[in-house]
Amino acid sequence: MGLETATDGKITLGNAEIQDTPIEERDTNTISSIQMVFQNPFDTLNPSMTVGRQIVRALEVFGIGNTDNERRERMLKLLDLVKLPRAFADRMPRQLSGGQKQRVGIARAFAGDARIVVADEPVSALDVSVQAAVTDLLMEIQRENKTTLLFISHDLSIVRYLSDRVMVMYLGHVVELGTTDQVFAPPYHPYTEALLSAVPIADTSIEKQHIVLEGDIPSAMNPPSGCPFQTRCRWKDQVPGGLCDTEVPTVRNLPGKHKIKCHLSEEALARMEPVIKIAAE
Repeated sequence: MGLETATDGKITLGNAEIQDTPIEERDTNTISSIQMVFQNPFDTLNPSMTVGRQIVRALEVFGIGNTDNERRERMLKLLDLVKLPRAFADRMPRQLSGGQKQRVGIARAFAGDARIVVADEPVSALDVSVQAAVTDLLMEIQRENKTTLLFISHDLSIVRYLSDRVMVMYLGHVVELGTTDQVFAPPYHPYTEALLSAVPIADTSIEKQHIVLEGDIPSAMNPPSGCPFQTRCRWKDQVPGGLCDTEVPTVRNLPGKHKIKCHLSEEALARMEPVIKIAAE
C-alpha cells in the first residue's frame, strides 16, 4: 500500500517496482490502482463529512471526472454498486450502521477502478448477520470489475468460500501456498491443519479433528530458532535429528505447484488425514 516503506523484497505493479516509493511520492495512477478496505469501518470514515463528500474526495484525488457534476454522478453510481440508497450521499457516518459504513469503504476503494484491492479482515468487526452480505458484495464487485482481491482473514470458512489461491502465514513466514482445493485437503502444513481444526462447524454430518496447539505464540521480534512453528507443532517428533529446532525449512514443491515450508518427510505428509470430512453413515 505504501503506508510503510518495505525493508526487503520487491513489490511490482505491472512491470514497475514500487516498494521503495512511499505513498506521498506515488503518482495518482499508482495510488488509484492499489486500494484498501480496512478492518474497522467505524474508524475509517471522517465523522465530519457526509458519505457522498468522502467518496467525491477520493474521486478528486484519483483525478476522475472533469466537473463536480461528473464526480457526483460517479459517486451516486458507486452507491448503487454497493447497494446503498442514493439518499445516503447526504448522510453523516454516525447515521450509518457498521455494515453500511463498510459498504461506503468498499465504494471508496473501487472509486478509481483499482486493479488490486487489499481487504484486511473487512467483515470481522461486523455482526455475523451482515458478514455474508458484505462478503458476497465484495465478490460480486470483484467479478464485475475483474479486480485482484487480496483478502486477509483468520476465518478459513470465508477464505474457502471466496479464494482461488490461499497463502498461509505464521510469524511472517509463508508456510503454505496453493490453490484453495490444495490448501484445504491433506497434506497440510501443521499450522494449516490446526487452523482448519479451529473452523466452527454446526453441521452434525461433518466430522472434524480437534487439534489443540500447546504453548504460547512466540514473539515475532524474537522468533524461535529453526522452524518458526516448532514450539507448537504436534508433528515435530517425527522429524529426526532435532532438525526443526535448528534449521528453517526450505520451501518444498508438492504436485500441482503446491508449496509447503516444512521438514516433514514425504511419508509423514502422506499419513495426514483430512481435518474436516463427511461423517460415515
